[in-house]
Amino acid sequence: MAAALAAARRLWVPAVLGPRPAWISHDAERRHLPPPPPAKYGGRHTVTLIPGDGIGPELMLHVKEVFRHACVPVDFEEVRVSAEAPEDDVHNAIMAIRRNGVALKGNIETNHNLPPSHKSRNNLIRTNLDLYANVIHCQSLPGVETRHRDIDILIVRENTEGEYSSLEHESVAGVVESLKIITAGRSRRIAHYAFRLARAAARRSVTAVHKANIMKLGDGLFLQCCQEVAAEYPEISFRSMIVDNTTMQLVSRPQQFDVMVMPNLYGNIINNVCAGLVGGPGLVPGANYGHDYAVFETATRNTGKSIANRNIANPTATLLAACMMLDHLRLHNHASTIRQAVLASLDDPRTHTPDIGGQGTTSGAIQSIISHLPRA
Repeated sequence: MAAALAAARRLWVPAVLGPRPAWISHDAERRHLPPPPPAKYGGRHTVTLIPGDGIGPELMLHVKEVFRHACVPVDFEEVRVSAEAPEDDVHNAIMAIRRNGVALKGNIETNHNLPPSHKSRNNLIRTNLDLYANVIHCQSLPGVETRHRDIDILIVRENTEGEYSSLEHESVAGVVESLKIITAGRSRRIAHYAFRLARAAARRSVTAVHKANIMKLGDGLFLQCCQEVAAEYPEISFRSMIVDNTTMQLVSRPQQFDVMVMPNLYGNIINNVCAGLVGGPGLVPGANYGHDYAVFETATRNTGKSIANRNIANPTATLLAACMMLDHLRLHNHASTIRQAVLASLDDPRTHTPDIGGQGTTSGAIQSIISHLPRA
């Protein structure tokens, strides 16, 4: 318990759509956030760049273009990791992130046709760096027409255990056992993260998502840990909700949710549902935080390979993830400038890519964003 509390005190609180992490005071920032990697070489930062598969490489080129026009003091150390890359390549990427402390990442495809011994490259990066908290800020965006408005949800997903533990075996022919690992230490750790995030962001409630009515030991332990942690934050309302009901409530009345916390697989599902509610996977950024490292990517971890190299991918999520990264580096003015340009561009329907009902192109959206940047 003491270890979990100590770990919770070192949490990084993310910002997505605000001009800077304004939802926390300067005092709170000093108390709760680990220092970002120090700048080098005349105030410049080095960041690991992993383009990934599908639309990742082309979108990372656009990030570099926008950064160049915005005069962002960031240099990228690019490391290539693809779906079938050998584990040596993954090791090189992990070492680069350890060296630089921060990464911007495209999603790496996980091919289910590969043998069971082949582990997800995305999962290897998260577990080796203990990036235990996946956080997305799912918020209605200007200029994007959706069924629901006024959505503003912070989703906290445990990122290192659960169904993603890669522990499967065939007991006898035709019978497969897949182990779901839930531990008290990691459940308390992610619960503390969610409640500290809620407190720092002045949020009113936290909802724990579970299936403890069926998985009474595994999800029961997760729920029990959340209940115990909730008692330490009496000013924040706490409730629990079964995962199937949660998905129905989200598509019916998403405005009822404030901060949500959940185990790994449910987080993957809820992240995708919420991204759909605000317009799709091309709009929502995400981040993965540990005690020492942070990796930024799109919320839904979608490679988009069916639209790769067609100049129709929506760059919004990747650019907003890059803005989250800049906030992490405390380059708040640059983050705010780019974020405001991205949101201003969305107000023009001519820049909308096909995923949000438009006929625009990736390059057209990027040029619109650049035109909204202040002149140097």
